[in-house]
Amino acid sequence: MLFKRVNRSDAERVFAVFQANEANIAADDVVQLEATAASVDGVKIAQPTTGQLGLVVGIADAAIANGSYGLVQIYGYRSTSRVVRTTSSLPLGAGLVAVAEADYLDTVTASAFGHYFHLLETAAADTLHTISRKIFIRCM
Repeated sequence: MLFKRVNRSDAERVFAVFQANEANIAADDVVQLEATAASVDGVKIAQPTTGQLGLVVGIADAAIANGSYGLVQIYGYRSTSRVVRTTSSLPLGAGLVAVAEADYLDTVTASAFGHYFHLLETAAADTLHTISRKIFIRCM
């Protein structure tokens, strides 16, 4: 793990190194540990899948090519992310979770498990598409 040097002017951020096990992991993609039996090793990551959203480890810091290693932010403030905007406004502090078969975050109800991400700015209601928003990550 890589811990950003602690100082008074920047928020703490923690990164871990993982290996992409699929093509096209882009910057700001939500990723999870690979759950295919032959590939499970605690290092390989892929897009979140149905029934395995508890394996989410964080947000890719930059694009990671298939088979390559890259940084995934697992804790702290992040100024960019992918959040789905819907016809409802997104309130400050809303809990966010990964979406199966997608590379973005979505808001959740209070009863949903695993609030690994929290929205740090609001977004007005609009048509369905993704936007970049500031978030706080707690996947450690």
